[in-house]
Amino acid sequence: MKLGIQAVLLVLAAFIAYLIYDSIQSKIELEKEIAYRTEVVVNHMEHIKEAQIAFKKEKGYYARDFRQLTNFLENDSLVIVKAIGEVPDSLLGKEALALEMGIIIRDTSLIPVRNEMFVGENFDEIIKSMPFIPFSNGKEFDIDAGEVEKGKIKVKVFEVKASFKDIFTGMDVKNEGVDLDEFMILGSMTEPTTNGNWD
Repeated sequence: MKLGIQAVLLVLAAFIAYLIYDSIQSKIELEKEIAYRTEVVVNHMEHIKEAQIAFKKEKGYYARDFRQLTNFLENDSLVIVKAIGEVPDSLLGKEALALEMGIIIRDTSLIPVRNEMFVGENFDEIIKSMPFIPFSNGKEFDIDAGEVEKGKIKVKVFEVKASFKDIFTGMDVKNEGVDLDEFMILGSMTEPTTNGNWD
Protein backbone atom coordinates (compact mmCIF):
# COMPACT_ATOMS: atom_id res chain seq x y z
CA MET A 1 0.00 0.00 0.00
CA LYS A 2 2.80 2.38 1.00
CA LEU A 3 4.71 1.59 -2.22
CA GLY A 4 1.55 2.21 -4.26
CA ILE A 5 1.05 5.68 -2.71
CA GLN A 6 4.72 6.53 -3.31
CA ALA A 7 4.41 5.48 -6.95
CA VAL A 8 1.29 7.63 -7.41
CA LEU A 9 3.02 10.62 -5.75
CA LEU A 10 6.07 10.12 -7.97
CA VAL A 11 3.92 10.09 -11.13
CA LEU A 12 2.02 13.16 -9.84
CA ALA A 13 5.28 15.05 -9.13
CA ALA A 14 6.60 14.20 -12.59
CA PHE A 15 3.35 15.41 -14.17
CA ILE A 16 3.44 18.71 -12.23
CA ALA A 17 7.10 19.20 -13.19
CA TYR A 18 6.17 18.63 -16.84
CA LEU A 19 3.30 21.17 -16.62
CA ILE A 20 5.64 23.79 -15.10
CA TYR A 21 8.28 23.13 -17.78
CA ASP A 22 5.66 23.26 -20.55
CA SER A 23 4.24 26.53 -19.17
CA ILE A 24 7.71 28.15 -19.04
CA GLN A 25 8.58 26.84 -22.51
CA SER A 26 5.28 28.12 -23.95
CA LYS A 27 5.92 31.57 -22.46
CA ILE A 28 9.44 31.65 -23.94
CA GLU A 29 8.08 30.66 -27.37
CA LEU A 30 5.34 33.31 -27.11
CA GLU A 31 7.86 36.03 -26.21
CA LYS A 32 10.05 34.97 -29.15
CA GLU A 33 7.08 35.17 -31.53
CA ILE A 34 6.10 38.63 -30.21
CA ALA A 35 9.67 39.88 -30.73
CA TYR A 36 9.86 38.28 -34.20
CA ARG A 37 6.56 39.74 -35.42
CA THR A 38 7.46 43.17 -34.02
CA GLU A 39 10.80 43.12 -35.85
CA VAL A 40 9.19 42.07 -39.16
CA VAL A 41 6.57 44.86 -38.94
CA VAL A 42 9.21 47.46 -38.01
CA ASN A 43 11.32 46.43 -41.05
CA HIS A 44 8.21 46.61 -43.25
CA MET A 45 7.39 50.10 -41.95
CA GLU A 46 11.01 51.20 -42.50
CA HIS A 47 10.53 50.32 -46.20
CA ILE A 48 7.41 52.50 -46.23
CA LYS A 49 9.35 55.33 -44.57
CA GLU A 50 12.14 55.07 -47.16
CA ALA A 51 9.56 55.13 -49.97
CA GLN A 52 7.72 58.14 -48.49
CA ILE A 53 10.95 60.12 -48.10
CA ALA A 54 11.91 59.42 -51.73
CA PHE A 55 8.37 60.31 -52.86
CA LYS A 56 8.48 63.66 -51.03
CA LYS A 57 11.94 64.47 -52.37
CA GLU A 58 10.59 64.17 -55.92
CA LYS A 59 7.03 65.46 -55.47
CA GLY A 60 7.30 67.93 -52.59
CA TYR A 61 4.66 66.14 -50.51
CA TYR A 62 4.00 62.68 -49.07
CA ALA A 63 1.78 60.04 -50.69
CA ARG A 64 -1.72 59.85 -49.21
CA ASP A 65 -2.32 56.23 -50.19
CA PHE A 66 -0.48 53.09 -51.23
CA ARG A 67 -1.72 53.23 -54.82
CA GLN A 68 0.06 56.58 -55.24
CA LEU A 69 3.17 55.37 -53.40
CA THR A 70 3.58 52.02 -55.18
CA ASN A 71 2.87 53.62 -58.57
CA PHE A 72 5.75 56.03 -57.90
CA LEU A 73 8.06 53.17 -56.90
CA GLU A 74 7.21 51.05 -59.93
CA ASN A 75 6.97 53.70 -62.66
CA ASP A 76 8.68 56.93 -61.65
CA SER A 77 12.25 58.18 -61.76
CA LEU A 78 14.57 59.93 -59.32
CA VAL A 79 16.47 63.07 -60.28
CA ILE A 80 20.17 62.42 -59.63
CA VAL A 81 22.53 65.42 -59.69
CA LYS A 82 26.25 64.71 -59.95
CA ALA A 83 29.02 67.27 -59.54
CA ILE A 84 31.79 67.15 -62.14
CA GLY A 85 34.98 69.00 -61.23
CA GLU A 86 36.25 70.45 -57.97
CA VAL A 87 35.83 73.86 -56.39
CA PRO A 88 39.32 75.42 -56.01
CA ASP A 89 40.44 76.57 -52.54
CA SER A 90 40.17 80.21 -53.68
CA LEU A 91 36.42 79.71 -54.24
CA LEU A 92 35.55 77.57 -51.21
CA GLY A 93 32.08 78.44 -50.02
CA LYS A 94 31.34 80.03 -53.40
CA GLU A 95 30.14 76.98 -55.30
CA ALA A 96 27.58 79.03 -57.26
CA LEU A 97 30.36 81.25 -58.58
CA ALA A 98 32.49 78.22 -59.56
CA LEU A 99 29.43 76.85 -61.36
CA GLU A 100 28.90 80.17 -63.14
CA MET A 101 32.57 80.30 -64.19
CA GLY A 102 32.35 76.77 -65.62
CA ILE A 103 34.98 75.36 -63.23
CA ILE A 104 32.45 72.79 -62.08
CA ILE A 105 29.34 71.52 -63.79
CA ARG A 106 26.24 69.71 -62.61
CA ASP A 107 25.08 66.65 -64.53
CA THR A 108 21.39 65.90 -63.95
CA SER A 109 19.96 62.54 -64.94
CA LEU A 110 16.80 60.53 -64.35
CA ILE A 111 17.15 57.04 -62.90
CA PRO A 112 14.19 54.65 -62.42
CA VAL A 113 13.23 54.40 -58.75
CA ARG A 114 13.55 50.59 -58.91
CA ASN A 115 17.26 50.96 -59.77
CA GLU A 116 17.98 53.08 -56.68
CA MET A 117 15.74 51.78 -53.90
CA PHE A 118 15.80 48.53 -51.91
CA VAL A 119 19.02 47.51 -53.65
CA GLY A 120 19.98 43.92 -52.80
CA GLU A 121 16.39 43.13 -51.77
CA ASN A 122 13.44 41.76 -53.74
CA PHE A 123 12.05 45.06 -55.07
CA ASP A 124 8.89 43.56 -56.62
CA GLU A 125 8.03 41.60 -53.47
CA ILE A 126 8.50 44.71 -51.28
CA ILE A 127 6.18 46.73 -53.53
CA LYS A 128 3.56 43.98 -53.76
CA SER A 129 3.41 43.49 -49.98
CA MET A 130 3.88 47.14 -48.95
CA PRO A 131 0.21 47.99 -48.16
CA PHE A 132 -0.34 44.86 -46.05
CA ILE A 133 0.32 44.37 -42.33
CA PRO A 134 2.45 41.22 -41.91
CA PHE A 135 0.68 38.33 -40.09
CA SER A 136 -2.74 40.06 -40.37
CA ASN A 137 -4.36 37.86 -43.04
CA GLY A 138 -4.42 40.66 -45.61
CA LYS A 139 -5.36 43.72 -43.52
CA GLU A 140 -3.89 46.99 -44.83
CA PHE A 141 -1.97 49.64 -42.94
CA ASP A 142 -3.84 52.89 -42.31
CA ILE A 143 -2.02 55.62 -44.26
CA ASP A 144 -2.55 59.36 -44.47
CA ALA A 145 -0.61 62.48 -45.41
CA GLY A 146 -1.09 66.23 -45.25
CA GLU A 147 0.50 69.23 -43.60
CA VAL A 148 0.63 70.88 -40.18
CA GLU A 149 1.59 74.38 -39.15
CA LYS A 150 4.62 74.65 -36.86
CA GLY A 151 5.90 78.08 -35.89
CA LYS A 152 3.89 79.69 -38.73
CA ILE A 153 5.52 77.32 -41.25
CA LYS A 154 3.51 74.66 -43.06
CA VAL A 155 5.26 71.29 -42.86
CA LYS A 156 4.39 68.15 -44.83
CA VAL A 157 3.58 65.10 -42.69
CA PHE A 158 2.49 61.49 -43.09
CA GLU A 159 1.36 58.67 -40.82
CA VAL A 160 1.17 54.90 -41.22
CA LYS A 161 -0.24 52.69 -38.49
CA ALA A 162 -1.14 49.10 -37.66
CA SER A 163 -3.02 47.83 -34.62
CA PHE A 164 -1.41 45.27 -32.34
CA LYS A 165 -4.64 43.29 -32.75
CA ASP A 166 -3.75 42.81 -36.43
CA ILE A 167 -0.01 42.28 -35.88
CA PHE A 168 -0.60 39.58 -33.25
CA THR A 169 -3.51 37.86 -35.03
CA GLY A 170 -4.00 34.32 -33.67
CA MET A 171 -1.86 34.88 -30.57
CA ASP A 172 -2.95 35.07 -26.93
CA VAL A 173 -0.93 38.06 -25.67
CA LYS A 174 -3.24 39.27 -22.90
CA ASN A 175 -0.76 38.42 -20.14
CA GLU A 176 2.27 39.76 -22.03
CA GLY A 177 1.70 43.46 -21.45
CA VAL A 178 0.42 44.01 -25.00
CA ASP A 179 -2.60 46.29 -25.40
CA LEU A 180 -4.36 45.04 -28.53
CA ASP A 181 -6.16 48.39 -28.88
CA GLU A 182 -2.85 50.25 -29.31
CA PHE A 183 -0.97 50.85 -32.56
CA MET A 184 2.50 50.75 -34.06
CA ILE A 185 2.77 54.18 -35.68
CA LEU A 186 5.22 55.58 -38.20
CA GLY A 187 5.25 59.36 -38.61
CA SER A 188 2.51 61.61 -37.27
CA MET A 189 -0.34 63.74 -38.58
CA THR A 190 0.25 66.32 -35.82
CA GLU A 191 4.07 66.47 -35.59
CA PRO A 192 6.76 66.77 -38.30
CA THR A 193 8.45 63.43 -37.70
CA THR A 194 9.30 60.35 -39.77
CA ASN A 195 10.14 58.20 -36.74
CA GLY A 196 8.16 55.27 -35.42
CA ASN A 197 6.71 55.07 -31.91
CA TRP A 198 8.98 52.05 -31.29
CA ASP A 199 12.13 54.26 -31.45
